[in-house]
Amino acid sequence: MVNICCIAAHDSSNGAGITRDCIVAHDFGVWAHPAITAITAQSFEHVELIWPIPASQLSNQLKSISQNFALAAIKVGMLYTPETVNAVVDFLSNQRGVPIIVDPVLISSGGEPLITDQALNLISDRIFPLAYLITPNKFELEALSNTNITSIDDAFQAAQRLTKKYKCKVLLKGGHFEGVVLKDYIIGENEKIEISHERRKYEYSHGSGCVLSTAIACCYAQGFDDNQALNHAVNYTLKYFDGMNIAMFNANH
Repeated sequence: MVNICCIAAHDSSNGAGITRDCIVAHDFGVWAHPAITAITAQSFEHVELIWPIPASQLSNQLKSISQNFALAAIKVGMLYTPETVNAVVDFLSNQRGVPIIVDPVLISSGGEPLITDQALNLISDRIFPLAYLITPNKFELEALSNTNITSIDDAFQAAQRLTKKYKCKVLLKGGHFEGVVLKDYIIGENEKIEISHERRKYEYSHGSGCVLSTAIACCYAQGFDDNQALNHAVNYTLKYFDGMNIAMFNANH
């Protein structure tokens, strides 16, 4: 069995977060071992309350996972507090050779902050240098690069700065930019891999970042290279939300 560790918060709507990560891993035939960083009360539109898991409890989750399972990849999602970040850093520092995919969850789709300022600084300084790939959306890329991004060229330059600064790769997502045909990229210091697909207009897209980043983690765990991982993960995510939107439309009509 291929094992991955998913480090993320619990979403009571079950649209994103740790339970969604486990569902995606199941679809890929991968066994996900969840380490919960926080409990949230939220809908598809808003995060209402956040209760961080004590750092000692998170550390014990991660210790149990690492002692009992050989991990082929690690996906990191919402962390929220500095104490949480430090607990995750201690764990990741002992996982050399395991691809670490970091989805820097900063703000909800409803506009609520999902991380403290101090925790964000720690993630940038301590977790990004340990990552193989980080997967920010446009707004997260702006915050991380301190750049106002108005075009795909701006996004490329911002992603390349992060790649050089942290010695990791960056997933650049095309969904926040104009065009009928969208492109997603994995950008390395001296490489650019891309996939093209038609734009979808989804009424429901809650958790799309979680789904895509976990799908990529599963692909790396199964031995795929960057090009294979990007193609498989993007196609899975599109099919996933195609099906989800059809199901929700039928349920409401």
